[in-house]
Amino acid sequence: MSANREIIHFAHANGFPGKTYSVLLNSLCDDYGVIAVDKLGHNADYPVNNNWSNLADEIIAHVEQKAGKPVIGAGHSLGSIVTFMAAHKRPDLFRAVIMLDPPFFWGGAGLLFRLMKFTGIADRFTPANQSSGRKRYWPDMEAARRYFYSKSLFRAFDPQCLDDYIECGTVKGPNGVSLAYDVETEVRIFQTMPDNISIHDKIRGIPGSIIYGENSHAVHMRSLKQFTKRHGFTLKTAPGGHLFPLEKPREAAKIIREELNNLL
Repeated sequence: MSANREIIHFAHANGFPGKTYSVLLNSLCDDYGVIAVDKLGHNADYPVNNNWSNLADEIIAHVEQKAGKPVIGAGHSLGSIVTFMAAHKRPDLFRAVIMLDPPFFWGGAGLLFRLMKFTGIADRFTPANQSSGRKRYWPDMEAARRYFYSKSLFRAFDPQCLDDYIECGTVKGPNGVSLAYDVETEVRIFQTMPDNISIHDKIRGIPGSIIYGENSHAVHMRSLKQFTKRHGFTLKTAPGGHLFPLEKPREAAKIIREELNNLL
């Protein structure tokens, strides 16, 4: 990795290991060095906690270990929020922040979400319940492939992204194929989603952009607008839904590149 190149540090969405984004990240490699987190929340030194502060610390540690200089912090969904939190805590490690479809609530909406978490109602409005019932084992890889190809969640995926997900999201064993991503960790991450994003002051000296899917049902638009107003971030749409970086990865890479050209 050239010492003169800007480095993008990328953090994935919950349940989608870093290599799932290979098409997106490879599309950026001509212009940037790229470092990606493998599986957030699976490091025992940074256990999942409420509002994800430990996961932000995991991002900080990963940047310190892998980059050697300040990075462009980019992330999708879970990864976008913990990257922002890491940049807020350690601005010396970041040059800019790119947030892809961040699902957070601001102000009063955050307080309501906190109450929902406290009462247990929040699981009805996050993917926690669906994740807890995920199929985890298959007799062989062909059965696993048929299963994932049949799921509506993956219907809009770029074919290579889906193949990459199946490859890095499963592991072969003596009794068949199992998920490589711990389901209990995935559920816990959803159950502890931040309710306190609005407490963060403006990050001085770090430009940023939020890029959200034009058909996304995961983002809360009022919260995004209030966030961008406080932090001076730009707000831009991309074709696709919440998973647009995996549905249209090349288009997403083009938009990220354009935003970085403007920010830096």
